[in-house]
Amino acid sequence: MTSEDSLEALKGKSSCPVCGCIEQSGSVRCSECGTFHSGIHLEEREAPPPNVTNEREVIDPTAYSLSDQHAIPEEDFEEIDEISTWVGGSTDFTMSDEDEKPLAKIEIEDLNLPDPESLSD
Repeated sequence: MTSEDSLEALKGKSSCPVCGCIEQSGSVRCSECGTFHSGIHLEEREAPPPNVTNEREVIDPTAYSLSDQHAIPEEDFEEIDEISTWVGGSTDFTMSDEDEKPLAKIEIEDLNLPDPESLSD
């Protein structure tokens, strides 16, 4: 009579702390819920030096005021007179002059439907 230990099947396995799924020990990610178990997958990067700062555009806070005492700021945009022609798309945005009825307002009698088939024969 041989007695096998039923817990031997769990050797080398661990359980996910989130969902409890049993998986191989040392797994980086749970196959059931997708939770990462370690930081191995994260990329190591060095922090920027503390004396380096990014230059930012100075924003006038009065431009965002709700008061009527401030003028609306003038903005300049680059204007281009040429029109770009787009090719290669399959979407047609042309507008027709015909007035089509919305589907919700079409009468069933106006539809040309085929006769139904009998499936009980």
